[in-house]
Amino acid sequence: MQENVQRKVLTENVPSFREHMGNLPICSRNEGTLHDTCTILSTNNADKVKTMQYKFHTFKLKDGYFLFDGLNFKLPQKTKITTFERVTLSLGIPLQLDDTEQEFDMRKNSKSFRNLLHVFTLLALKDLGIISNSFSISKQYNYGENVFELYLTVVSGSGQVSSKQKNMRWINDQDTKKLKALLFTTSKSMYRAGSYSMKYIPTDFADNVFELSFNFLKAIDFKHSDLELQILDFIVELKVLKQIKLRDVMLLLGDCIGYQSGFVIRPKLTDYQQSRIYSVFTNVSSRTRKILGFYNYDIGAALQTICLRLVKNSSQYYPIHTEYVANKINFRNKIQEETGKDEKWVKKELSKINNLDQMPEKYNHYPTLVAYYKEALRLRKEIIDTAEPAILSRARDCAKIKYKPIWTKGQKEPQFIVDGKKESSIFFFIWTQWERQIREIMMSCFSAPSACHQVHDAVYSKQIIKPQIIESKVLDATGFNINIFVD
Repeated sequence: MQENVQRKVLTENVPSFREHMGNLPICSRNEGTLHDTCTILSTNNADKVKTMQYKFHTFKLKDGYFLFDGLNFKLPQKTKITTFERVTLSLGIPLQLDDTEQEFDMRKNSKSFRNLLHVFTLLALKDLGIISNSFSISKQYNYGENVFELYLTVVSGSGQVSSKQKNMRWINDQDTKKLKALLFTTSKSMYRAGSYSMKYIPTDFADNVFELSFNFLKAIDFKHSDLELQILDFIVELKVLKQIKLRDVMLLLGDCIGYQSGFVIRPKLTDYQQSRIYSVFTNVSSRTRKILGFYNYDIGAALQTICLRLVKNSSQYYPIHTEYVANKINFRNKIQEETGKDEKWVKKELSKINNLDQMPEKYNHYPTLVAYYKEALRLRKEIIDTAEPAILSRARDCAKIKYKPIWTKGQKEPQFIVDGKKESSIFFFIWTQWERQIREIMMSCFSAPSACHQVHDAVYSKQIIKPQIIESKVLDATGFNINIFVD
């Protein structure tokens, strides 16, 4: 009974040494000693006793024991902890003094691999001196989670992030360290019907944070996960990850579900538009896909090829588009000579010009691009006007809303009202439905069609087949005469 009373007093009055005692006997700091937070009051070298104070509580250290109010606890002998132990402690998992486990069991010790990535991020922020040990455990984790998730959002697409996005909202409202300016550079705001979306680009500091985060992963040995692999799953070994650019590494690991001699990546598909399918495979670079061992089977000039097949007298009414489809390399070279721009710039402009709402002013200096854009407007209108009813209906359902500005006297900003759907967006969702049909026929040429990854106008597979086989099957099944390029 006396012992129970003493233990109750200890629980009620002892300061919360979460990092030093109880179920967590090992300090989670790099240098795990009590000197980090406690003041030495006196030292008796003869009896090897140190009297120390933490806040208003006094205790003693003697011969490796913690002495308080007549009770004593044996202290750990080690003063440093491994990366494995730092990660485990940051996940809130108690360590025992005799714990010899050095393989991280992802299924047992973490809700998800994403949860582990949040911990890597918070540890990186701590090592860079951004997050303080004075922060609560939950606040530290919130930093790790929101910084990682916002970084992933930024590098996943165009980089435009709304101020209403969950992690951006947390950074704006809860970040006492003002990290946003350190992590990202921004462009001018773009108005989107009542909310601003900035374009964000990761800084060198952000890359440094995630390089350190990746180093934590590289320092850990993972235990084999007993998983039943699905058809689109693929395994990436650490030695392969080291060859991939950092941003793609984080994107891939964001979809990691386990470890089997490598990191098991299970892409989460976004497929609700009856046109294109999006996943992590869409977001990583073509170079990364090649490093992962996939071959790219690409439809040459997909948009132009599809649209010219859907209209009448295409060569007569759309000669510039016909020229592009006939030899896209020669056409690109022509634009390069006219503009003085490099191949990357030309490819980017030609990939978006048919879907633009307005012609950029810079095109006025380049006659061929002006003529191409004017022809594209006529092509777009004919595609919409002659679309099959079911395809047009689905396209209208998916298309982006068009907003009309209404100016009120005395107001600096306009009010926006809905003004139908964007023509360019309706056009996009028409021709990409046909693109999807072509992709599905392409996939049927492979021994495991469901294992193919769809990326816009291409399919990726680890199987090698002749492009002529695909071209012939697509022509027979759909009537589209396409050219397949393999990379």
